[in-house]
Amino acid sequence: MLAVILLAVMVTSCNRGANKDKKTPIKYEIRVMKPETRVYNLYIPAALHGISEVEVYPQVSGIIREVNFKDGIKVTKGQTLFVIDQTEHKLKVQNAQANLAAAKAQMETTKLQYETNQKLAEKKIVSEYVMSTSMNAYHVAQAAVQQAQAQLAMAQTNLSYCTVKSPITGIIKENGFKLGEMADLTDMLCSLSDNSEIQAWFPYTESQLLDLLDRYGLKPSSEGLKDIDGKTVGAKLPKLKLQLKNGQEYKHEGVVTEIGGIVDIKTGTVVCKATFPNPDDELRSGLSATLVFPTKMNGVFRIPKTAAVHLQNQLLFYRVRKDGTVEGVICEAIPSNSGMNYYVKSGLKSGDEVVINGVQNLSNGTKVR
Repeated sequence: MLAVILLAVMVTSCNRGANKDKKTPIKYEIRVMKPETRVYNLYIPAALHGISEVEVYPQVSGIIREVNFKDGIKVTKGQTLFVIDQTEHKLKVQNAQANLAAAKAQMETTKLQYETNQKLAEKKIVSEYVMSTSMNAYHVAQAAVQQAQAQLAMAQTNLSYCTVKSPITGIIKENGFKLGEMADLTDMLCSLSDNSEIQAWFPYTESQLLDLLDRYGLKPSSEGLKDIDGKTVGAKLPKLKLQLKNGQEYKHEGVVTEIGGIVDIKTGTVVCKATFPNPDDELRSGLSATLVFPTKMNGVFRIPKTAAVHLQNQLLFYRVRKDGTVEGVICEAIPSNSGMNYYVKSGLKSGDEVVINGVQNLSNGTKVR
């Protein structure tokens, strides 16, 4: 009786050991590749600039007597920014006015002499020589008046240059001078930025540019990039968004307004510009941000990230052959913005079957069905 019990225990233990050693086969999930159209956001660093940026230089030298603004404030076109010492230029205007008055008086005198000699010459009282001499003196006096008028105009212009006015409506970006400092013609007084619209300057690689031109049917022309219907680049390309440094998304969308025509040899990029409205002055020239550029991709294959094997800088996916075994295929792919999928651009074709789970257990020739 005891022997029967021991035999039963041994058989049960052996069966349990056999079940423990037996592995459950992996059930691989296979997906058939179908081309799709997807939108992928490119995130590109951008530098922000005002739609117009101006550096202000003095047109006369002198000591700064007034500074009529505060750094970083908005000024309007024609507003007085600086006043340069006017003393010397006021004296020059007064001197020019006096010279003009003297020149006019001299002209009136010579004119009177000329007209008198002209009447006397008609009566043969004075010679032709005397008459000609007085005529020449009158013409010289007229030229002297014109010269004095030009000198007065120059003196008045230089006096007006002592009042430095804003050439645009914008924000004071940089103020290089304070009250009482000496300003020369080569010194920049300040710089201004018109921030009514903001341009985001961003780099685009040569390959990205060629892909963009091909995808949207754009072509270069003497008037910039246009498509076959004559639309400008901004009307043809998708709207852009701007992500600020604090992580917030700017509420207004922008459009691409310029694509550079020269590729930088060192960086392999072109400088492009997108313009954003700035009605509330939220954006300032000099800031940096991230441009969100939606890119439409046609004919890509969406595959879960679980299907990818990373081989250094390459991505490998396992394609199922007709005999049920797999082969590794190196593909060109980019991650989706959600981070859950890859968009395969090349390496696979429509109708291919790809294993999307358990790929860490696979190698070339592994049978999956």
